[in-house]
Amino acid sequence: MRNIVALATTLLAWQNPERPAVDAAWLKACSFRHPLCVHAKPATPANTVLTVLDETERAWDGATGPLALPPPDPSPTTGVYDVYLVDGASHDASTVLDERDPIARFDRASAFTTLDAHLTGCGRTHAIARGLLRAITFRVSPNLDTGSAEAQTESLAHALSPCIVPETTARATFQAHPERALPDTWPEFAPTAGMTYARGASLFYDWMDDSFGQQPGSIVRAIWALTPGKTDTFEILRSSFKNALSSGSTLDDLLLGFGVARVLPSAGVAPRTDWQIDWPAKPRRLAPRDPTAPTGSAYVVVRHAGAPPGARLRVEAIWEEHAKMRWNVVKLDASGREIARIPVASAERATATQGSIVDLDATDTLVVVGTNAGDFTPPFDPDDAVWEPHGWRLTLAAE
Repeated sequence: MRNIVALATTLLAWQNPERPAVDAAWLKACSFRHPLCVHAKPATPANTVLTVLDETERAWDGATGPLALPPPDPSPTTGVYDVYLVDGASHDASTVLDERDPIARFDRASAFTTLDAHLTGCGRTHAIARGLLRAITFRVSPNLDTGSAEAQTESLAHALSPCIVPETTARATFQAHPERALPDTWPEFAPTAGMTYARGASLFYDWMDDSFGQQPGSIVRAIWALTPGKTDTFEILRSSFKNALSSGSTLDDLLLGFGVARVLPSAGVAPRTDWQIDWPAKPRRLAPRDPTAPTGSAYVVVRHAGAPPGARLRVEAIWEEHAKMRWNVVKLDASGREIARIPVASAERATATQGSIVDLDATDTLVVVGTNAGDFTPPFDPDDAVWEPHGWRLTLAAE
Protein backbone atom coordinates (compact mmCIF):
# COMPACT_ATOMS: atom_id res chain seq x y z
CA MET A 1 0.00 0.00 0.00
CA ARG A 2 2.83 2.38 0.89
CA ASN A 3 4.42 1.70 -2.53
CA ILE A 4 1.14 2.47 -4.34
CA VAL A 5 0.77 5.76 -2.48
CA ALA A 6 4.39 6.69 -3.27
CA LEU A 7 3.85 5.88 -6.96
CA ALA A 8 0.67 7.97 -7.07
CA THR A 9 2.47 10.88 -5.40
CA THR A 10 5.29 10.64 -7.95
CA LEU A 11 2.86 10.61 -10.88
CA LEU A 12 0.98 13.64 -9.58
CA ALA A 13 4.25 15.52 -9.06
CA TRP A 14 5.42 14.80 -12.63
CA GLN A 15 4.97 17.61 -15.12
CA ASN A 16 5.23 17.47 -18.86
CA PRO A 17 8.45 19.30 -19.82
CA GLU A 18 6.61 21.02 -22.69
CA ARG A 19 4.14 22.61 -20.29
CA PRO A 20 5.06 26.28 -19.64
CA ALA A 21 6.67 26.92 -16.27
CA VAL A 22 4.05 28.88 -14.34
CA ASP A 23 4.84 30.73 -11.11
CA ALA A 24 2.75 32.68 -8.62
CA ALA A 25 3.09 35.91 -10.62
CA TRP A 26 1.21 34.53 -13.61
CA LEU A 27 -2.40 35.54 -14.13
CA LYS A 28 -4.97 32.79 -13.93
CA ALA A 29 -8.68 32.71 -14.73
CA CYS A 30 -10.79 29.56 -14.36
CA SER A 31 -14.27 28.68 -15.55
CA PHE A 32 -17.17 28.24 -13.15
CA ARG A 33 -18.82 25.81 -15.59
CA HIS A 34 -16.04 23.63 -16.97
CA PRO A 35 -12.71 22.19 -15.73
CA LEU A 36 -10.83 24.85 -17.66
CA CYS A 37 -8.22 27.50 -16.76
CA VAL A 38 -6.37 30.16 -18.76
CA HIS A 39 -2.86 31.21 -17.67
CA ALA A 40 -0.90 34.25 -18.80
CA LYS A 41 2.31 36.09 -17.96
CA PRO A 42 2.03 39.08 -15.58
CA ALA A 43 2.25 41.71 -18.33
CA THR A 44 -0.81 40.31 -20.12
CA PRO A 45 -3.90 42.57 -19.83
CA ALA A 46 -6.44 40.99 -17.51
CA ASN A 47 -9.17 41.68 -20.02
CA THR A 48 -7.34 39.54 -22.59
CA VAL A 49 -7.21 36.61 -20.18
CA LEU A 50 -10.93 36.89 -19.46
CA THR A 51 -11.77 37.20 -23.14
CA VAL A 52 -9.77 34.06 -23.96
CA LEU A 53 -11.53 32.23 -21.13
CA ASP A 54 -14.93 33.33 -22.47
CA GLU A 55 -14.07 32.27 -26.04
CA THR A 56 -12.75 28.90 -24.83
CA GLU A 57 -15.96 28.32 -22.87
CA ARG A 58 -17.97 29.06 -25.99
CA ALA A 59 -15.87 26.65 -28.05
CA TRP A 60 -16.31 24.04 -25.29
CA ASP A 61 -20.09 24.55 -25.34
CA GLY A 62 -20.20 24.24 -29.13
CA ALA A 63 -18.05 21.11 -29.21
CA THR A 64 -19.93 19.29 -26.45
CA GLY A 65 -23.36 20.67 -27.43
CA PRO A 66 -24.21 20.84 -31.16
CA LEU A 67 -21.25 18.66 -32.21
CA ALA A 68 -21.94 16.15 -29.40
CA LEU A 69 -18.26 15.56 -28.68
CA PRO A 70 -16.84 14.60 -25.29
CA PRO A 71 -14.88 17.30 -23.46
CA PRO A 72 -11.09 17.12 -23.27
CA ASP A 73 -9.71 15.08 -20.40
CA PRO A 74 -8.47 17.22 -17.51
CA SER A 75 -4.82 16.95 -16.61
CA PRO A 76 -4.10 14.62 -13.67
CA THR A 77 -1.59 17.24 -12.52
CA THR A 78 -3.77 20.36 -12.56
CA GLY A 79 -7.25 18.83 -12.65
CA VAL A 80 -8.31 21.00 -15.63
CA TYR A 81 -7.75 21.60 -19.32
CA ASP A 82 -5.13 24.36 -19.38
CA VAL A 83 -4.65 27.11 -21.96
CA TYR A 84 -1.40 29.11 -21.77
CA LEU A 85 -1.00 32.53 -23.40
CA VAL A 86 2.60 32.73 -24.56
CA ASP A 87 4.71 34.78 -26.93
CA GLY A 88 4.90 33.20 -30.37
CA ALA A 89 3.16 29.85 -29.93
CA SER A 90 3.89 27.63 -32.91
CA HIS A 91 1.14 27.71 -35.54
CA ASP A 92 -0.93 30.24 -33.47
CA ALA A 93 -2.13 27.46 -31.20
CA SER A 94 -0.37 24.22 -30.35
CA THR A 95 -1.97 21.40 -28.36
CA VAL A 96 0.34 18.90 -26.72
CA LEU A 97 -0.38 15.47 -25.28
CA ASP A 98 0.06 15.70 -21.51
CA GLU A 99 -0.54 12.33 -19.82
CA ARG A 100 -2.15 9.06 -20.88
CA ASP A 101 -4.86 7.51 -18.75
CA PRO A 102 -3.26 4.30 -17.35
CA ILE A 103 -6.55 2.57 -16.40
CA ALA A 104 -8.94 3.54 -19.22
CA ARG A 105 -10.48 0.76 -21.31
CA PHE A 106 -9.45 2.56 -24.50
CA ASP A 107 -6.31 4.58 -25.07
CA ARG A 108 -6.97 8.19 -24.03
CA ALA A 109 -4.93 11.12 -22.81
CA SER A 110 -5.17 14.65 -21.48
CA ALA A 111 -3.64 17.64 -23.25
CA PHE A 112 -2.96 21.35 -22.85
CA THR A 113 -2.83 24.21 -25.36
CA THR A 114 -0.41 27.09 -25.83
CA LEU A 115 -1.95 30.07 -27.58
CA ASP A 116 -0.17 33.03 -29.16
CA ALA A 117 -0.89 35.93 -26.81
CA HIS A 118 -0.76 38.40 -29.69
CA LEU A 119 -3.67 36.90 -31.60
CA THR A 120 -6.85 38.95 -31.73
CA GLY A 121 -10.32 38.85 -33.22
CA CYS A 122 -11.52 36.08 -35.50
CA GLY A 123 -8.07 34.50 -35.83
CA ARG A 124 -7.83 34.03 -32.06
CA THR A 125 -11.36 32.62 -31.81
CA HIS A 126 -10.55 30.12 -34.56
CA ALA A 127 -7.23 29.12 -32.97
CA ILE A 128 -8.94 28.57 -29.61
CA ALA A 129 -11.56 26.32 -31.21
CA ARG A 130 -8.89 24.36 -33.07
CA GLY A 131 -6.78 23.95 -29.92
CA LEU A 132 -9.74 22.67 -27.91
CA LEU A 133 -10.76 20.21 -30.62
CA ARG A 134 -7.18 18.93 -30.86
CA ALA A 135 -7.28 18.31 -27.09
CA ILE A 136 -10.45 16.28 -27.65
CA THR A 137 -8.66 14.12 -30.25
CA PHE A 138 -6.13 13.20 -27.57
CA ARG A 139 -9.01 11.98 -25.45
CA VAL A 140 -10.77 9.98 -28.18
CA SER A 141 -7.75 8.84 -30.23
CA PRO A 142 -4.31 9.90 -28.96
CA ASN A 143 -2.57 7.75 -31.60
CA LEU A 144 -4.25 9.51 -34.54
CA ASP A 145 -1.53 10.63 -36.94
CA THR A 146 -0.76 14.34 -36.71
CA GLY A 147 -1.67 15.24 -40.29
CA SER A 148 -5.11 13.64 -40.13
CA ALA A 149 -5.77 15.08 -36.68
CA GLU A 150 -4.88 18.62 -37.78
CA ALA A 151 -7.06 18.38 -40.90
CA GLN A 152 -10.01 16.94 -39.00
CA THR A 153 -9.87 19.46 -36.17
CA GLU A 154 -9.59 22.28 -38.71
CA SER A 155 -12.71 20.95 -40.45
CA LEU A 156 -14.70 20.95 -37.21
CA ALA A 157 -13.27 24.34 -36.22
CA HIS A 158 -15.01 25.79 -39.29
CA ALA A 159 -18.32 24.88 -37.67
CA LEU A 160 -17.39 26.40 -34.31
CA SER A 161 -15.64 29.48 -35.69
CA PRO A 162 -16.16 30.12 -39.41
CA CYS A 163 -13.17 32.44 -39.83
CA ILE A 164 -12.25 33.10 -43.46
CA VAL A 165 -8.59 34.21 -43.19
CA PRO A 166 -6.95 31.09 -41.66
CA GLU A 167 -9.19 28.81 -43.73
CA THR A 168 -8.25 30.50 -47.01
CA THR A 169 -4.53 30.51 -46.17
CA ALA A 170 -4.53 26.82 -45.27
CA ARG A 171 -6.51 25.80 -48.35
CA ALA A 172 -4.28 27.85 -50.65
CA THR A 173 -1.18 26.07 -49.29
CA PHE A 174 -2.87 22.68 -49.61
CA GLN A 175 -4.08 23.31 -53.17
CA ALA A 176 -0.65 24.60 -54.20
CA HIS A 177 0.77 21.10 -53.58
CA PRO A 178 -1.87 18.59 -54.75
CA GLU A 179 0.79 15.97 -55.44
CA ARG A 180 1.47 15.47 -51.72
CA ALA A 181 -0.30 12.98 -49.45
CA LEU A 182 -3.45 14.16 -47.68
CA PRO A 183 -2.11 13.58 -44.13
CA ASP A 184 1.32 15.08 -44.86
CA THR A 185 2.72 17.51 -42.28
CA TRP A 186 5.76 18.22 -44.47
CA PRO A 187 8.30 18.84 -41.66
CA GLU A 188 11.08 19.76 -44.12
CA PHE A 189 9.01 22.64 -45.51
CA ALA A 190 9.17 26.20 -44.11
CA PRO A 191 8.74 26.29 -40.28
CA THR A 192 4.96 26.71 -40.22
CA ALA A 193 3.97 26.01 -43.83
CA GLY A 194 3.96 22.23 -43.42
CA MET A 195 1.39 22.40 -40.64
CA THR A 196 -0.60 24.94 -42.66
CA TYR A 197 -0.69 22.40 -45.49
CA ALA A 198 -1.97 19.73 -43.07
CA ARG A 199 -4.77 22.02 -41.92
CA GLY A 200 -5.63 22.82 -45.52
CA ALA A 201 -6.38 19.11 -45.99
CA SER A 202 -9.57 19.89 -44.06
CA LEU A 203 -10.91 20.47 -47.58
CA PHE A 204 -11.06 16.66 -47.92
CA TYR A 205 -13.20 16.24 -44.80
CA ASP A 206 -15.37 19.25 -45.65
CA TRP A 207 -16.02 17.73 -49.07
CA MET A 208 -16.95 14.36 -47.57
CA ASP A 209 -19.20 16.06 -45.06
CA ASP A 210 -20.98 18.05 -47.78
CA SER A 211 -21.28 14.99 -50.03
CA PHE A 212 -22.10 12.20 -47.59
CA GLY A 213 -22.67 13.62 -44.09
CA GLN A 214 -26.11 13.88 -42.53
CA GLN A 215 -25.19 16.61 -40.03
CA PRO A 216 -22.38 19.19 -39.81
CA GLY A 217 -19.17 17.46 -38.83
CA SER A 218 -20.72 14.01 -38.94
CA ILE A 219 -17.94 12.41 -41.01
CA VAL A 220 -15.15 13.50 -38.66
CA ARG A 221 -17.22 12.63 -35.59
CA ALA A 222 -17.85 9.16 -37.02
CA ILE A 223 -14.12 8.69 -37.66
CA TRP A 224 -13.33 9.68 -34.07
CA ALA A 225 -15.98 7.31 -32.76
CA LEU A 226 -14.40 4.41 -34.65
CA THR A 227 -10.70 5.10 -34.08
CA PRO A 228 -10.50 3.16 -30.76
CA GLY A 229 -11.28 -0.02 -32.72
CA LYS A 230 -9.45 0.78 -35.96
CA THR A 231 -5.84 1.51 -36.83
CA ASP A 232 -6.20 4.81 -38.66
CA THR A 233 -8.48 7.17 -40.56
CA PHE A 234 -7.89 5.55 -43.95
CA GLU A 235 -8.63 2.08 -42.63
CA ILE A 236 -11.96 3.43 -41.42
CA LEU A 237 -12.67 5.05 -44.77
CA ARG A 238 -11.59 1.89 -46.60
CA SER A 239 -14.19 -0.12 -44.68
CA SER A 240 -16.93 2.52 -44.58
CA PHE A 241 -16.91 3.42 -48.27
CA LYS A 242 -16.65 -0.10 -49.66
CA ASN A 243 -19.56 -0.39 -52.17
CA ALA A 244 -20.91 2.92 -50.83
CA LEU A 245 -20.53 5.06 -53.97
CA SER A 246 -21.62 2.32 -56.37
CA SER A 247 -21.53 -1.45 -56.59
CA GLY A 248 -17.90 -2.50 -56.28
CA SER A 249 -16.64 0.97 -55.37
CA THR A 250 -13.69 1.35 -53.01
CA LEU A 251 -11.62 3.99 -51.25
CA ASP A 252 -9.89 4.51 -54.60
CA ASP A 253 -13.12 5.92 -56.04
CA LEU A 254 -13.55 8.21 -53.04
CA LEU A 255 -10.02 9.60 -53.46
CA LEU A 256 -10.53 10.12 -57.21
CA GLY A 257 -13.85 11.84 -56.49
CA PHE A 258 -12.07 14.25 -54.20
CA GLY A 259 -9.36 14.75 -56.80
CA VAL A 260 -12.04 15.92 -59.21
CA ALA A 261 -13.75 18.07 -56.56
CA ARG A 262 -10.51 20.01 -56.03
CA VAL A 263 -10.78 21.57 -59.52
CA LEU A 264 -14.41 22.69 -59.16
CA PRO A 265 -15.39 26.20 -58.02
CA SER A 266 -16.74 24.84 -54.72
CA ALA A 267 -13.13 24.17 -53.63
CA GLY A 268 -12.63 27.93 -53.36
CA VAL A 269 -8.98 27.78 -54.47
CA ALA A 270 -7.87 26.02 -57.65
CA PRO A 271 -5.12 23.38 -57.36
CA ARG A 272 -1.75 23.83 -58.99
CA THR A 273 -1.66 22.23 -62.41
CA ASP A 274 1.24 20.33 -63.90
CA TRP A 275 0.42 21.57 -67.40
CA GLN A 276 -1.97 23.96 -69.12
CA ILE A 277 -1.92 23.50 -72.87
CA ASP A 278 -3.85 24.60 -75.94
CA TRP A 279 -5.78 22.11 -78.04
CA PRO A 280 -3.14 19.58 -79.22
CA ALA A 281 -3.17 19.92 -82.98
CA LYS A 282 -0.12 17.66 -82.77
CA PRO A 283 0.26 14.95 -80.08
CA ARG A 284 1.72 16.18 -76.79
CA ARG A 285 3.61 13.97 -74.35
CA LEU A 286 3.69 15.37 -70.80
CA ALA A 287 5.44 14.41 -67.55
CA PRO A 288 4.67 15.77 -64.07
CA ARG A 289 6.46 18.62 -62.35
CA ASP A 290 6.66 16.39 -59.26
CA PRO A 291 5.79 12.71 -58.75
CA THR A 292 2.45 12.01 -57.11
CA ALA A 293 2.36 10.64 -53.56
CA PRO A 294 -0.34 8.23 -52.33
CA THR A 295 -3.71 10.05 -51.95
CA GLY A 296 -2.31 13.00 -53.96
CA SER A 297 -3.50 14.11 -57.40
CA ALA A 298 -2.10 15.58 -60.62
CA TYR A 299 -3.82 17.93 -63.07
CA VAL A 300 -3.40 18.70 -66.75
CA VAL A 301 -5.63 21.39 -68.28
CA VAL A 302 -6.48 21.33 -71.99
CA ARG A 303 -8.11 24.40 -73.55
CA HIS A 304 -10.74 23.42 -76.11
CA ALA A 305 -10.54 26.69 -78.06
CA GLY A 306 -9.27 26.10 -81.57
CA ALA A 307 -10.56 22.54 -81.83
CA PRO A 308 -12.62 21.82 -84.95
CA PRO A 309 -16.30 20.88 -84.46
CA GLY A 310 -16.73 17.23 -83.52
CA ALA A 311 -13.07 16.80 -82.54
CA ARG A 312 -12.25 14.21 -79.92
CA LEU A 313 -9.38 14.05 -77.43
CA ARG A 314 -7.27 10.92 -77.17
CA VAL A 315 -5.86 10.31 -73.68
CA GLU A 316 -3.12 7.77 -72.98
CA ALA A 317 -1.48 7.43 -69.56
CA ILE A 318 1.31 5.24 -68.24
CA TRP A 319 2.75 5.20 -64.72
CA GLU A 320 5.23 3.42 -62.50
CA GLU A 321 4.57 0.03 -60.99
CA HIS A 322 3.24 -0.23 -57.43
CA ALA A 323 1.08 2.86 -57.89
CA LYS A 324 -2.70 2.56 -58.19
CA MET A 325 -3.22 5.53 -60.49
CA ARG A 326 -6.87 6.33 -61.22
CA TRP A 327 -7.86 8.74 -63.99
CA ASN A 328 -10.79 10.98 -64.84
CA VAL A 329 -11.34 13.65 -67.48
CA VAL A 330 -13.59 16.53 -66.41
CA LYS A 331 -15.43 18.72 -68.90
CA LEU A 332 -15.92 22.31 -67.72
CA ASP A 333 -17.94 25.15 -69.22
CA ALA A 334 -16.72 28.73 -69.56
CA SER A 335 -17.66 29.52 -65.92
CA GLY A 336 -15.73 26.52 -64.58
CA ARG A 337 -18.81 24.46 -63.81
CA GLU A 338 -18.74 20.73 -64.40
CA ILE A 339 -20.48 19.43 -67.53
CA ALA A 340 -19.44 15.80 -67.13
CA ARG A 341 -16.66 13.59 -65.84
CA ILE A 342 -15.46 10.62 -67.84
CA PRO A 343 -13.50 7.83 -66.15
CA VAL A 344 -10.54 6.44 -68.06
CA ALA A 345 -10.69 2.96 -66.62
CA SER A 346 -7.78 0.58 -66.20
CA ALA A 347 -7.44 -3.05 -65.26
CA GLU A 348 -6.41 -4.09 -61.77
CA ARG A 349 -2.63 -3.72 -61.28
CA ALA A 350 -2.32 -2.11 -64.70
CA THR A 351 0.32 0.54 -65.39
CA ALA A 352 -1.36 2.06 -68.45
CA THR A 353 -4.77 3.17 -69.68
CA GLN A 354 -6.26 4.95 -72.66
CA GLY A 355 -9.51 6.36 -73.91
CA SER A 356 -11.17 8.91 -76.22
CA ILE A 357 -13.23 11.84 -74.92
CA VAL A 358 -16.11 12.77 -77.22
CA ASP A 359 -18.94 15.34 -77.45
CA LEU A 360 -16.71 18.31 -76.70
CA ASP A 361 -18.40 21.11 -78.67
CA ALA A 362 -20.02 22.65 -75.56
CA THR A 363 -16.82 22.26 -73.52
CA ASP A 364 -14.55 25.19 -72.70
CA THR A 365 -11.82 23.32 -70.79
CA LEU A 366 -10.89 19.72 -70.07
CA VAL A 367 -9.01 18.72 -66.93
CA VAL A 368 -7.25 15.37 -66.83
CA VAL A 369 -7.16 14.26 -63.18
CA GLY A 370 -4.83 11.50 -62.03
CA THR A 371 -5.02 10.32 -58.41
CA ASN A 372 -2.54 7.98 -56.75
CA ALA A 373 -4.67 5.69 -54.57
CA GLY A 374 -1.59 4.08 -53.00
CA ASP A 375 0.10 0.74 -53.38
CA PHE A 376 -1.70 -2.58 -53.77
CA THR A 377 0.06 -4.21 -50.84
CA PRO A 378 0.08 -2.98 -48.20
CA PRO A 379 -2.75 -0.40 -48.42
CA PHE A 380 -1.99 3.23 -47.66
CA ASP A 381 -1.26 3.88 -43.99
CA PRO A 382 -0.58 7.45 -42.76
CA ASP A 383 1.77 6.05 -40.10
CA ASP A 384 4.16 4.58 -42.67
CA ALA A 385 7.66 6.01 -42.44
CA VAL A 386 7.79 6.81 -46.17
CA TRP A 387 5.06 7.56 -48.71
CA GLU A 388 6.67 6.74 -52.02
CA PRO A 389 5.58 9.10 -54.83
CA HIS A 390 5.36 7.80 -58.38
CA GLY A 391 5.82 9.33 -61.80
CA TRP A 392 3.50 9.17 -64.79
CA ARG A 393 3.41 10.22 -68.43
CA LEU A 394 0.43 11.51 -70.35
CA THR A 395 -0.02 11.57 -74.14
CA LEU A 396 -2.76 13.82 -75.51
CA ALA A 397 -3.78 13.91 -79.16
CA ALA A 398 -6.67 15.21 -81.23
CA GLU A 399 -8.81 12.76 -83.15
